[in-house]
Amino acid sequence: MLGGILLLATGLSASLPAQAVAPRVAIVLDQQTPRADAQVAAFDRELQGFFRPGEVTWLPPRVADGTVVGVRRLLDEALRDSTVSIVVALGPIGSHLLAHVRKPQKPTIATMILDAGWQGIPQQLGTSGVRNLAYVEEAFTVAEMIAEFHRLVPFSRLAILVDPELLRAIPALETGARDLVGAPGAEATVVPARGTADQILAALPAGTDAVYLTGLPTLPEPELVRLIAGLTARRLPTLSHVAEDVTAGALASYEPPEHWLRRARRAAVDLQRILSGEDAGTLSVRLVGAPRLVLNLATARAINYSPSYRLLTDAELVGSDPLAPADSLSLADAMQGAARANLDLEAAELAVESGHQEVLRARSGLLPRIESQIGGTFTREAVAGAALGQQPERQLNGGFIFSAPLYSEEAWAGYSSSRHLQEGREAGRDQSRLDVVLDAAQAYIAVLQARTVVEVRRSNLHRSRTNLETARVRSGVGTTSRADLYRWSGEVANARREVITAESRVRTATLQLQRLLNRPQDQPLAPRPVTLGDPALLAQDSTVLGWFADPARVAVLTRFLVDEALQRSPELVRADAEIAAQERQHTAAGRAFWLPRFSLVGGLDNVFSQDGAGSTAPVFPGGVTLGTAPDLRWQFRLQASLPIFTGFDRGARREQTRVDLAELKVRRASAAQVVEQRVRAALETAASSYAAIALTSEAADAAGRNYELVADAYARGTASITALIDAQNAAETSAEAAANAVHDFLLDLMRVERAIGAFGALRPAQEQQAFLERLHTLEVQQ
Repeated sequence: MLGGILLLATGLSASLPAQAVAPRVAIVLDQQTPRADAQVAAFDRELQGFFRPGEVTWLPPRVADGTVVGVRRLLDEALRDSTVSIVVALGPIGSHLLAHVRKPQKPTIATMILDAGWQGIPQQLGTSGVRNLAYVEEAFTVAEMIAEFHRLVPFSRLAILVDPELLRAIPALETGARDLVGAPGAEATVVPARGTADQILAALPAGTDAVYLTGLPTLPEPELVRLIAGLTARRLPTLSHVAEDVTAGALASYEPPEHWLRRARRAAVDLQRILSGEDAGTLSVRLVGAPRLVLNLATARAINYSPSYRLLTDAELVGSDPLAPADSLSLADAMQGAARANLDLEAAELAVESGHQEVLRARSGLLPRIESQIGGTFTREAVAGAALGQQPERQLNGGFIFSAPLYSEEAWAGYSSSRHLQEGREAGRDQSRLDVVLDAAQAYIAVLQARTVVEVRRSNLHRSRTNLETARVRSGVGTTSRADLYRWSGEVANARREVITAESRVRTATLQLQRLLNRPQDQPLAPRPVTLGDPALLAQDSTVLGWFADPARVAVLTRFLVDEALQRSPELVRADAEIAAQERQHTAAGRAFWLPRFSLVGGLDNVFSQDGAGSTAPVFPGGVTLGTAPDLRWQFRLQASLPIFTGFDRGARREQTRVDLAELKVRRASAAQVVEQRVRAALETAASSYAAIALTSEAADAAGRNYELVADAYARGTASITALIDAQNAAETSAEAAANAVHDFLLDLMRVERAIGAFGALRPAQEQQAFLERLHTLEVQQ
C-alpha cells in the first residue's frame, strides 16, 4: 500500500509543468502494520479523487518505528524541511505530537485524534483555534463510548489496554481514563499492553470485570486473536475501539461505519481547503458521525451475556442467530430438505401409494377368484324320512367355487387404464414436488432478502442518527434551529420502527421456510448467502450467465429450454397418461360390439357326514334300493357371452369415449402452450433482472454519492433538511434495490428451472452433467 502512494507521487511529480512548483505534502506514519497499510490505501484513494494530476506533489510516506522518539524525529524533520508545504500525520502518536506543536510554521493535519479533551488538545468554537493546525476528531468521543458501554454492560472495574508507546506519548491518558470511567460510577486501570497475549492477560488486575481494547499496533494479528479469546475465556466483556475486532471475538464496538475512510476524506477536504488559501486553524475539527454498535452474539453467549431486544434491533449482529445456535443451511440443503420432508409431499406420496393399490384392484379382475364354503343342513325328521335317502336329517358338507375370466376386454381395458392413470398420479406427485421445492427456494431467498432489507434499514437508521448529530452540532453553534433537531429525532424514531418491522419480516419469512422444510418452528435457521455460481442453480455454469447478456443468445437458450420442458414437464406427462388411459377405454368401447367375454366357472363339493332320518336310502322288497349321489361332486363350465342389444348403450359409450379423448388431446395441447409460455416468460424476466443487477448497482452508487454531497452541504449549512431527507430516502431505496437485485435474479432463475420441469439441485449428478453438456454443445454451435 505504501508503494501505491510512492507510485502516485512519482506519477504526479513527473506530470508537473516545468515552470510550476506544486505544493509538497509530507505524510508521516507511526509504523508500518497491516492496518496502517489499509489506512494509507484509503487516504490514497481519497487524494486521487480530490486532486488533479500535477496539482500536488505527494512525498513518499515517512514511516517511524512506532516509538515516541522515532515519530517525533520524523515530524521535526518534516516541519523543518523548507521544501515541505504541508505535514499530515496518519497515526495516533504522530497526530497527538503534531497537535501539540506550538505555533506550527506550516499547515499541519493530525488525522487521528481520539478525544481532544482527553488529550489536552486545543479547541475553540469547533476549530483548533491554532494557526496552521487542523485535526480530525470523532464527534462521538471516547468518554461517550465508555458511557454507552457501561449502559450495555454495567461493569465495576474496567481495564483499558493501551499501547505502551501511545501511553508514553500521552501521559494524561491514565488520569483521564480514571476520570472518564469514574463518571458512570466505575473504576478504571490503564494496562500497558506489552509482550504476548498471555503476558497481557497476566497483567490484568484482580477484580477486572470488563476490558476496553484500544488499538494495539505492535501486537501481531495472531496474538491479538489469542488475547481476545483469552478475555472471552475469562468471561470478560470486551469493548474494542476497532469494529473489525468484533469479528475476531470482541463483544462490542461503537466505531462508526467506514471510520477511517471518513477520516481520510475529511483530511483530503481539509488539505484542499488549505491549498485554496484557508487557514488550517479555522477548519472544523469535529468529524460528525453517529456510533454504530457492533455486537458479537457468539461471544455474548460465551460470556453468559444476554442482550435486550432493543439492542438486537439497534446493533449490527455478528456471530450467528441472535436467539440460539442456528442450523446453517444452503440453498441446495433447503431444496433437497423440502423434497425429502415436506408434509404436503408426504401426503402426495401416500396418494400415489393408494393409486398403486387401485391398480392392483383393477388387475384382480383378470385373475381367478376362488371361494371356499362349508355348511351344515338340518331337516325336519318327517321330511327327511320321506326323502327316500336324498335329504338326510343332518348333513355337513363343504367345497370350493371358482371363476376364471379367460378374456374380458372390459377388465383388460380397466387394468390398462388404471396403470396409465397411476403414471398420471406419479406425474402429479412430481409436479407437486417441483412446486414445493420452488416454494422452499423462494422462501429461502425471501429470508435473505428480508435480512438484506434489515441491513439497509439499519444503515438508514445510522444515517438518521448521524444527521441528528450534525443538527446538534449546528444548533450548538447557532447555524440551525431546534426544529431540525425535532425533525431528525422523528426520523430516527421512524427509522427504528422500520428496523423492527424489517426484523419481524425476517422471522415471518423464516417461519415459512421452516414449515416447508417440516422443521420445528421455534428452531432458528441460518440460511447461507447465495451467489450466482451456487451449485443449486442453473447458472452454476458460467455459460448460462453469459447468455443472459445477449438477446439473440437468450432466444437460442429459450428454444433449447422450451424443448427440454416439452420433453420432461410433469404436466405434459400427466396429460399423456390421461390420454393413454382414455384411448384404451375408447378401444374397449369399440371391441364391445363384437368381442365376447370368455370365462371358466366351476366348483367342488364334498359331504363330510350325514345322519338321522333319510341318511340312508330305503331298501324295497326284492332288495331294490334308490341310487344316491356320491359324497364328492364337481363341475366346470366354459362360456362365452356377447350382449345382443343393450339399449344403444355401447354406441353411446363409444362416442362418449371418442369425445372425451378429443377433449384430453385439446387440453394437452393447451398445457403444452402453458409450459412453453411459462419458460419463455421466466427467461424474459430473468434476462431483465440480470441486466438490472449492474443498473441498480450504478443507481445505488450515484444515490450514495449524491447523499454524501448533500449531507456535507447540510453540515456546512448550504443545503436544507428537506433536500437531505430526499437524498437519504433516494439512497435507501436505491441501496435496497441494488442489494436485492441478485436475489431477484436468483428467484427468476429458480422459476426458469421450475418451468423446464427440473431443478439442478435435485437432479442426479450424471443427469445434471448430461444437461450441462447439451448446453455446452449448444454454445459451440452458436
